[in-house]
Amino acid sequence: MMERGTSYFGVRDPRHAEHDLDRFGDEGLDAVLHTFSERDQRYYQETMADLVAASHDRGQRVYVNPWGVGRVFGGEALSEFIGRNPDSRQRLSTGDRVPAACFNDPKFRGFMREWTRDAVDLGADVIFWDEPHWYVPGWDADPLPEGAWTCRCDACRERYEAEYDEAMPATETDRVVEFQEASLFDFLEEMMALVREEGAENAVCLLPGDSSEHGLTDWERLAASDHIDVFSTDPYWAAFDEEMESFVDEYTDRVVSLADEYDLESQIWIQGFALPDDPETPKKVERATEIAVEGGVDSVFMWGWDACRVISSIGTTDHDAVWNAYLDALPDE
Repeated sequence: MMERGTSYFGVRDPRHAEHDLDRFGDEGLDAVLHTFSERDQRYYQETMADLVAASHDRGQRVYVNPWGVGRVFGGEALSEFIGRNPDSRQRLSTGDRVPAACFNDPKFRGFMREWTRDAVDLGADVIFWDEPHWYVPGWDADPLPEGAWTCRCDACRERYEAEYDEAMPATETDRVVEFQEASLFDFLEEMMALVREEGAENAVCLLPGDSSEHGLTDWERLAASDHIDVFSTDPYWAAFDEEMESFVDEYTDRVVSLADEYDLESQIWIQGFALPDDPETPKKVERATEIAVEGGVDSVFMWGWDACRVISSIGTTDHDAVWNAYLDALPDE
């Protein structure tokens, strides 16, 4: 049976959350992703464990993700780590720092090992590595200066020189891009291995596209990892300014094919945020969900619950219609 779920965030009162979880079950959902930000880790660990337990009590499979942690994962959450550890931030080829942690920085690696153990200790079934990416110009600030790239911090330069027996160049070469990809993959391998040791499963959600700064471009290498269980992507057509049908169909087919080849679960996320104020929007959401279902995915989720009604900056105007369009397109139990 296909798994049906949603991400859940913004509510840290178990009494209120339990009401929403009950409703999700009544609406036919059997899985939920609870966001676990740096703020949650510092101040709400026991509360988050209660939310996970409440989800399990309702028969829901629970995913937990590093929401905005280090500003190198997806999510509308701030990072205290990069404020407290400015030397752990990525460095542009110009020498300037950017507001995102570096995957090669030893302090950030240590911090992420702590986050990983804490996330599994909540009782999570699956740790959801959500859009791991290098700093993306334009997402958080103005575009980078022409020719600038990241990351060229001390940790990256030392690792590059050790691996290639040459100094890291100031220009972005094919070998630099190869190094960026290998560094991110190595980071994920370390964290996913730790998740398995701690007794949970791993899902990795890659951003659609073939840009190295957006994450991994070699999807097959990730699918072949010994530590991954769920292969996921999020073809958010409006976010990427793509034609919905072809975009969702392309990435559904890509994920399902890789998952089948490497005996993994396949997962597609449906866009439920920052959608156009257009009467056709609910119909597109319904059709996108149908494409994923017809494409044979094992799991389909919407980001996020109630079409992100509670996040005004990215919420969709007709959130009830969008949410219901998603639910209506899901197969019966």
